[in-house]
Amino acid sequence: MNPVLNLVEKCFTIFSLVFLTGILSWSSLFVSPDPKAIGLNAENPFDSISSLLQYSIYAIAFFFLLARWRSSVWIALQNPIVWLLPGIALASFLWSDFPDWSLRKAFATMQTSYFGLYVASRFSLKQQLQLLGWTLGIVMVLSTAFTLAFPAAAIEAGANAGAWRGPFTQKNLFARLLVLGSVVFLLLALDSHRQRWLLWSSFSLSVCLIFLTGSKTALLLMLLFIVLLPLYRSLRWKGTIIIPLLITVILIGGSIAALIIGNWENLLLAFGRDATLSGRTGLWEAAIEKIFAHPWLGYGYQGFWREGGEATTIWLSEGYKPPHAHNGFINLALDLGLVGLFVFLSTIVVSYVRAIAWLRLGKTSIELWPICYVTFFFMYNHSENTIVEHNSVFWTLLVTVTLSMHRLYSTKSEDLQANLPQQCASSNSKKFKLN
Repeated sequence: MNPVLNLVEKCFTIFSLVFLTGILSWSSLFVSPDPKAIGLNAENPFDSISSLLQYSIYAIAFFFLLARWRSSVWIALQNPIVWLLPGIALASFLWSDFPDWSLRKAFATMQTSYFGLYVASRFSLKQQLQLLGWTLGIVMVLSTAFTLAFPAAAIEAGANAGAWRGPFTQKNLFARLLVLGSVVFLLLALDSHRQRWLLWSSFSLSVCLIFLTGSKTALLLMLLFIVLLPLYRSLRWKGTIIIPLLITVILIGGSIAALIIGNWENLLLAFGRDATLSGRTGLWEAAIEKIFAHPWLGYGYQGFWREGGEATTIWLSEGYKPPHAHNGFINLALDLGLVGLFVFLSTIVVSYVRAIAWLRLGKTSIELWPICYVTFFFMYNHSENTIVEHNSVFWTLLVTVTLSMHRLYSTKSEDLQANLPQQCASSNSKKFKLN
């Protein structure tokens, strides 16, 4: 391949992923650091630039897909279930209370999805992880510099006073990128024999920044991945896959259940939260009631939380205006109903099973990336909303990881074909000896 074009595509991909993290909006400059304060929530002048970048990125990615349309189509069809959820979102304008809004946002989500297809069709998993390392390294450096330059905007006030949010509107948005960064840098450091000091330094910086955000969810998830990593490695052991998988499920599920059931009150006190998890349980109860009002197809993609929509009654009862349900599964059921939720869970299960088979084919830490990311995506949606988001690096990466395991079955086929001549030779040898 032309080395100049190769470099251009890598730079384009890194810039696009940086854009999809949302950092280039510099939102904290225009949103009050105290969420309860009435004041600075000004119009963001970077929105028009972001729109221009969005259309440019997706247009260029579409051009690259067309240039390699045969391989792009082949890879897209390897795991067609990943396209069902964006497809349902695109069709949801038919029953949405805000059809124009739902159609526009769903179209952007489809663009986000085919950008993930571009990355999967162009780069190997190892290259993807390296590009993602560059992306998150740039985000961490920019966020740190931004916070030091504009502490009044980048450090929260009020209930979360002192917590770093960087250029983002809220500390948890920054923290989830840091958790992702810690996983990426850890896998790269374990696999690389060169520049290990840089990768371990990046991992250390991501951990330090997680502490500075004050996000306990992020800290717990980072520790969870440190515990999970050797368990996922154990799935490579020869023999049945059921036993190590069962051990993993029991260990994670049993630990969480024991922690919550046995130490509920102590856990809440340790986290500094009230008995309703900062009021989220009331929000969840009200949202679930709304789900049962439109159980199958929901209220249309991103139509529920629109001003003047069905969320108005929840806002009145809760006394504030949450932009989403603070739970990806509930939010998805509101948008696309139980049908959409079932499709998403099916996508996660299929991707998880394929990721287990994938990591058993290799011996490096790179093969652990798909199963780590699927786990990350699933776990974070218990408290945040990253499912089928438009212009989201998280949804892009789920599509990319899911489609990047397209070599799974071809590899098995190649191994079978490689072993076939040996088996035939062995069979002929036995026949010769018998004769």
